[in-house]
Amino acid sequence: MKETILTIDGSLGEGGGQVLRASLSLSMALGIPFRMVNIRAKRKVGGLKRQHLTCVQAAKELCGAKVEGAEMHSTEILFVPGPVKAGERSFSIGTGGSVTLVFQALLPALLFGSEPSRITVTGGTHVPYSPPFEFMRDTLFPWIERLGPRLRAEMESVGYMDVGGGKVTVTVEPSGKAGTFECGEKGTFLKATTVIYGHNLPDGVLERETEALLAHGNELGLTRENIEWRDKADRNCPPVGSGNMVLINVRHGDSMTVIGECGWRGRSAETVSKQACKRALEFLHSAAPVEVHLADQLLVPIALAGGGSLTIQRLCSHAETCLKVIEAFTGMKADIGKSEGKGVRISLGAAEVKA
Repeated sequence: MKETILTIDGSLGEGGGQVLRASLSLSMALGIPFRMVNIRAKRKVGGLKRQHLTCVQAAKELCGAKVEGAEMHSTEILFVPGPVKAGERSFSIGTGGSVTLVFQALLPALLFGSEPSRITVTGGTHVPYSPPFEFMRDTLFPWIERLGPRLRAEMESVGYMDVGGGKVTVTVEPSGKAGTFECGEKGTFLKATTVIYGHNLPDGVLERETEALLAHGNELGLTRENIEWRDKADRNCPPVGSGNMVLINVRHGDSMTVIGECGWRGRSAETVSKQACKRALEFLHSAAPVEVHLADQLLVPIALAGGGSLTIQRLCSHAETCLKVIEAFTGMKADIGKSEGKGVRISLGAAEVKA
């Protein structure tokens, strides 16, 4: 009997790496083979880049998959998964590609098994257009743990976009059986603190970012006393290369939401801090407990757990894309609506997995 292979169009939704990462996660966890065409079709330069290729190769190793087309710039791959095997593994992106996005592709398939795993990925920990390490550790993981698994993340070195070299290890203690996901209320705003990463930068950059944070972060209660600079080589977590990121940690109820804005050549220090404050204040003023950039990273684990609901600030293109991929693999259709002025409510109900 010929094996049914699901076809996923990589131009779906936002047409970037999110389609690939979600497809790999669902394929491994559910044992559903897929062929993806038009990979990253809506990006300026399409096809697999180093980070995306690492996702494919790492997923292949996790489940012993049969893979075709896994090479740089490829716009089509075939991925036929085998059983997911827990254990200890290490992967290197080889560039400043995002470590956290590689974990985004790999971890969902390890959350509800029976054996623990320890995964190390080397690459960029604080890079543009990607969740920083602290977002993964302090925001994403506590939310996922509501489903039952236990996650621990350690950063051994900081890696920036110029050369990568940042090293992160995540330990997964799976729950076996998943719990139902309900995000609940946001909780009262408690306080905000800030960390500024800045290694091997021109003089004055961190001070200008600090002044901009103080100018735009009054409502967050930011003061010099709760702004921490990480600009020196730390023997416990040394930097690799040069880079910059501003992190605002918003504590509310029993949760913490990390807002990260990255600096790069040509982007002013003032712009980095101002944008971080703007996003933090938008979240502060929203009654929704789930920040806009967190939603898409929760949806695949929730789907694999059998469903649940969450209330987010607003529906972004990455979340919409994730929902479309989830529907393609599982048949689950999301019920999306306003949540009494509190943002957007997404409910994922149980559905039969496609054969």
